[in-house]
Amino acid sequence: MYNTLARIEEQLADIELESLRRSYIATRPIFLERASAIEAISDFWPTVIDEAPPEIDRRIQPRDVPVLNCLVGIDVERLEVQDAAHGEPRSVKLTFTFKPNAWFADEKIEKTFYWRMSKRGWSSLVSEPVGIQWTDRDLTEGLLDMAIGLWKMEQEYAQDNGRGRADVRTNDEYRSLVEKVGRTPQDAISIFGFFGFRGHHVTAAESEETLKRRRRMIEGVEEWEELDSESPPLPDTEIYPHGEEVALAFSEDLYPGATHYFTAAKERDAKTSDEELISDSENPEESDDVHDEEQETRPTKKLKTSV
Repeated sequence: MYNTLARIEEQLADIELESLRRSYIATRPIFLERASAIEAISDFWPTVIDEAPPEIDRRIQPRDVPVLNCLVGIDVERLEVQDAAHGEPRSVKLTFTFKPNAWFADEKIEKTFYWRMSKRGWSSLVSEPVGIQWTDRDLTEGLLDMAIGLWKMEQEYAQDNGRGRADVRTNDEYRSLVEKVGRTPQDAISIFGFFGFRGHHVTAAESEETLKRRRRMIEGVEEWEELDSESPPLPDTEIYPHGEEVALAFSEDLYPGATHYFTAAKERDAKTSDEELISDSENPEESDDVHDEEQETRPTKKLKTSV
């Protein structure tokens, strides 16, 4: 019975994945056309970020705001999609393009997330940390550089036949990162810490073998075994535990809905301006006093400052 139900669920999942592939193939040229059309709108992406869904909005720190005002492009590529029937559509590459600024030298920062299934059965996005060439204050307070340093050390250890990933835990860099992550409040980390997200260690080979094994169990070739659906806690060295949530918000919400977010913001701003004009014309003397008070008390919009 379990095999039958699992086979049905697998068939439904396959249909959803094929739909996602077809949607990506069909909409990719349209989004590229949109990218060209908005090049002339200097505040497009800052305005969109200002309207971002809560998964992104709550991760933006005040110190991030001026830098995000320099954002001139966001692109989402489902890089493993080959055609409507082949390729993992849940893997994505996010590309952020910035105009020249005083914080870092990078024009583009790319971050790739791979969808993987562990041998225990749970799935998640995994990534490698991406560096930023800071020219001013490091908005991550050193966390990003430390995460990259540890990742590079792990690569060196992996190439050494006499050492493995576990040996990294005896290193001072590992302990320093664990301590710094432990004393840094998660809700105080810059959104640029997102580029240091790694997730769980699940290799492409492990994921492929797990998917094949799952197929064999569903087809009845291999004895059925219930797999875990819930992933374990992230490693102590994870500097940005919200990374998967933010990546999904960018790729599945903010990016495809960018025009909607931008238009809604502009329409709201226009409506507010019209209401203020009407109010001023009806009560000119009173409105001057109220306007002065509002100028002193009204909070500035998050991403509307010029750079």
